[in-house]
Amino acid sequence: MLVKIFWQPECPKCPRAKEIGEMLKNEGFNVEFFNIKEIDGLAESLFYDVLSAPSIVIVENGEKKAGWYGDVPEIKDIKDFL
Repeated sequence: MLVKIFWQPECPKCPRAKEIGEMLKNEGFNVEFFNIKEIDGLAESLFYDVLSAPSIVIVENGEKKAGWYGDVPEIKDIKDFL
């Protein structure tokens, strides 16, 4: 499974989402980060119906399994899906 973190520079909650992403990455989980203010990040966000930042999406075999939009979940909630 893959964790996708969508963020933008001026977002006050995004540093926490990125921090959780780094924690998961350090534990061996696959994590990708996307700045939705950049063209590649925007394209990826549109593909997964991400309309707010921060957003965290869990993907398995290209299919969205879970997502949190506009808020940062507890790391335990994310791990429950991984």
